[in-house]
Amino acid sequence: QRAFAKADVLEARTFSLQKDASYSKSGWQGAAPPPIARKEILKLYGSQPRARGLHDHLRHFYPVPYQLCEQIKDERSTVFVDSTGVIFMFRSYRIKFLKDNAASIENVIGRLCGADLKSAKVRAVCEGGLRGDHLPRVLGHQRQSARKPQLTAWHSHNPEVAEAFINDPIIERLVNIVTSLATIMFPGVAARFLEDAKWHEARYGIKPLFGLFWNLCINAWFEGQNRIDCGPHADKENQIGICVLFIYILRTGRYFNHSQRSWIVIWEGGVAVELPPWTLAMYPSALLYHFNIDVDEIEFVTTDNNARPTRENSRPIVPGDENGRGSFVFFNQSTMRQGPATGFDTIAQAKAHGHSGTADFGDSMQDAFER
Repeated sequence: QRAFAKADVLEARTFSLQKDASYSKSGWQGAAPPPIARKEILKLYGSQPRARGLHDHLRHFYPVPYQLCEQIKDERSTVFVDSTGVIFMFRSYRIKFLKDNAASIENVIGRLCGADLKSAKVRAVCEGGLRGDHLPRVLGHQRQSARKPQLTAWHSHNPEVAEAFINDPIIERLVNIVTSLATIMFPGVAARFLEDAKWHEARYGIKPLFGLFWNLCINAWFEGQNRIDCGPHADKENQIGICVLFIYILRTGRYFNHSQRSWIVIWEGGVAVELPPWTLAMYPSALLYHFNIDVDEIEFVTTDNNARPTRENSRPIVPGDENGRGSFVFFNQSTMRQGPATGFDTIAQAKAHGHSGTADFGDSMQDAFER
């Protein structure tokens, strides 16, 4: 009820999710923007410190700050709709239960990732990652090029640590919150995820370990790093649906200025969105190019009635105020969709039995986002 009753609705009048999103020729998954556009974005992003090369473009994006209230219960969520009225993004209010249990969240992350964060070998493997040099610890089932789904390599090699994390009460509660809000805001996506899960259970005897989602990525940083802050990318291996981003912050000796730091940019949607700790963001990450940006140097061009970030309503950045931000990402890969859609373990088997091996993107979009 609160997700709808206390929600601001923003319309991206020049953006259509179905027409402007990027997707693969097979129709099963997303894609990055066309090469020329992608190369130009990446070039400008990396051409100057703090992505200043992109600022002239980003100043024309619609900024969506978050209004803090004295009472957290009075804060509002935000629903983003495209020019056809389809919801393409949801930003929740700060969730009091998660904020109040920051210590428990920090502890459970430490128990899961602590050993790897101290490992020079693991750190070397993570250097130069597309989304950053941090540790992306992925749990749950995936199929990728295998015939049958199986647990990720790290999960299968560390079952006791992984299961302790999954069964921790704080994680169980987080999964329930994610499931509830995703079902409310994206009912078509949730219904399809549940239908697919039933097929996998009947065929392989497995269930999603994270409510609607087969995978959870815990993003944590190594010693000497200070936050999770991702460069331009699309999660193109994911299926036509949504991912859920949860923002946490570590408490000990940390301060993070979310009014200026690490906003998320949805490139095709033309929005830059503040994501305070303890909020959730839901959007089709496979279809939309996105990245984090500090907005303190961007002079957004907006109409007078938009509460854009200013010196008066934002904290000025200071050295050390970028510390402590981390994230969880709940997601489903495209290969976990192919079996339920074709009735076969692999695309090769489906083709051998007369299936085209492709999916109709328009039908997938209508089924997921307009149901």
